[in-house]
Amino acid sequence: MGYSEIYCHLCGVSFNIARRRKLGEPDFAQWDYTGDQSNLGVDEVDLEECAQKGCAMAVMYSGSTENIYKDNAVNDPDYIADHANDSHNGYEYDSDYESTDAMSRSDSGDNADDEDCEMQWYHDWLSTTVDLGSQRGEPIRALGNLTSKQMAELSFPVTSNGIPDGYTDEQLEHIGGPECTEHNAYSGYAISLEEMRGCRTAQFLVHRNQSRGNWRPDGLCEDWELSQPWFLSGLTDGVASRDMGPDEVFPTRGGVSHPWADNINFDPKHMQGDEFAIPFHPWCFDIFCRQSQAKFNRINVAGLIKWRDSEFSYDDFHNFPRCAEVFSAQEQFWSHVPGSEYLAASPLHVPNLPPILQAAVGDANFNTSAGVFDLSLHMSHGTSVHDPLATLPLEIRHLILGFLGSRDIANLRLASRAFQQLPNGLWYRLVREEMPWLWEAWPETECAHTPSPWTEMTANETKTFHQYRETYKSRLTSEGQFSTDAVSDLLPWPRTPQIRLPRNATNWYQLYTDVRHSWGQLKGLQNRKRIWEDVEEIIARIRRYSGDDNLST
Repeated sequence: MGYSEIYCHLCGVSFNIARRRKLGEPDFAQWDYTGDQSNLGVDEVDLEECAQKGCAMAVMYSGSTENIYKDNAVNDPDYIADHANDSHNGYEYDSDYESTDAMSRSDSGDNADDEDCEMQWYHDWLSTTVDLGSQRGEPIRALGNLTSKQMAELSFPVTSNGIPDGYTDEQLEHIGGPECTEHNAYSGYAISLEEMRGCRTAQFLVHRNQSRGNWRPDGLCEDWELSQPWFLSGLTDGVASRDMGPDEVFPTRGGVSHPWADNINFDPKHMQGDEFAIPFHPWCFDIFCRQSQAKFNRINVAGLIKWRDSEFSYDDFHNFPRCAEVFSAQEQFWSHVPGSEYLAASPLHVPNLPPILQAAVGDANFNTSAGVFDLSLHMSHGTSVHDPLATLPLEIRHLILGFLGSRDIANLRLASRAFQQLPNGLWYRLVREEMPWLWEAWPETECAHTPSPWTEMTANETKTFHQYRETYKSRLTSEGQFSTDAVSDLLPWPRTPQIRLPRNATNWYQLYTDVRHSWGQLKGLQNRKRIWEDVEEIIARIRRYSGDDNLST
C-alpha cells in the first residue's frame, strides 16, 4: 500500500502536521511529519531559490549556541533542572522564564505566606526527579513557551555564492524564510507554536468490544461513556500510516492500548463498523459535543456512529464537502500549503481572542441601552434632505433592521440618517447569526457545556502529566503520606477558565467589528469556523439517517 494517511474523521485534516522553526526559535519548535526534530541541511536545498526567499543558514553547534543546546531537557535526556535557588540556571534564556511545571500550578505572589512557599519548594523538589526527555512531535507547553524568548543564534543569509568560509555543510542548518517551500511544513513565521498547540494530538472513539470485557470506569469518564457502548481512548501524537498498524495511546483506557481506526472500511464484507475506532482531534470532538447538545439536548454518539457507518467507503469520506484548503492538502503526504496554516490552529485556545473579548466588556461607562455610535463625530448637513424613512416609527425601523444582514445595514446607514444610530442589541443578533461558532457569546442557559479534560493537554503533555503524578505518588508513598486526594491537590488536572460574555454588559458592536478587523490574526477562530461548518453538515446527516430531518430534541 505504501504511506497512506488517516485523517480526522470530523474535519478531514491530517494528524501528521509538520512545522519548521523561524530564526531564533529552539530546535524543539520544529518537527517533520513523523514528529522527529530533524534539521534540513544546506546541501539539501536550492541555494539560489532560497536566496530569493529570505532563508538563512544557522550554525548548529557553534560557540554562540553551545550553551543553549547543552543542559536542555529536550536535547539532553539526562538533564535534571537545578532547583537549588530561584534563578533557575538550567535555562539560559531571557528574563521571562517560566518553570517547567508551570502547566500544573498557578504562580505565587511576591507576598505569599510561608505555607505557600513550602508548597512551592515541595513542588520543585518532587519535580527534580521527572525527566521531560526528548519527546517526538509537539513539545510540552512549558518548553513551548520558551519560543517567545529569542535565542542567540549565529546565522548567515543564504546567498547563491554557497556556504560561508570556515564552515562545512555538516555544521550548517537551513532555516527557511517566510516564503520558503523547501520544507513540507508550516512556517514559524506564519503561525506560532502556541497557536498550533494540539495539532498533532489524536484521540479515538472505541467500541467496548475492542476492550474484550476489560472496560471499567477509570475516573476519567465522561457522563455519556457510562451509558454508551463506545468510549474515548487515550491520546497519541501523530497517526501512523495505514500500513504501519495502530498507534499506541496514552493512557490506556478500557484495556485498549492500540485502537484500530480508519476513515474507510476497505473490506465491508468481513469487517464490521464496530471493529473500527473513529479518529479525531479532541478539539473537533468538543465542537461536535457542543452542537450535539444544542441540537439534540445530549451528546448523540449513537447518531455519530450511524452516520459514520452509513458513509464508510473511500468515496463517501473523500466526497464529504470540506473547504478547498483541505482538499488541496489531502495528498499522499499532507501538503502544508502556505496560506493554509490556520488548518493547524487550535479552535479552543486562541491566543489573540481573550483580549478582544475583554475589551468588549472593559468600558464600565458603556450604556448598553443607548446607541453604539458617537454621532457627535458626524458633520450635520447644512440643508435638509428629504428622507422618507425618517418618518417611520422607531418600532418599524427596528423591525426593518431585524430582516437585514450586516452589509445591508451598513448601506442603509449611508442612505438614511434615520438609521445612523443603532441599538447595541442589533449587533448581538448579528454576532449570534453570523458568528454562531463564537460560543463565548452564548448564554449559559442555551448550552451548559464543559470542555472535556482531553482538550486541555496535548498527547505529550498528558504523558508528562502522568509522569509527574507517578513521581508524586512514589515520593508521597515513601514518606507514608500518599493519598489520591493529596496527589490531586498537588497536581490537579489543568483547566482553562471559560469566558462567558454577559449579554447586558457587552459592547456587541465593538466585539463584532474587532473580530472582523482582527480576523487575519485569529487563525484559531478561522479554524473553529471551518470545523463548525463541517460539524453542522455532520449533524444534518445524523438527522437524515435518523429519519427525521427536523429532529431537534
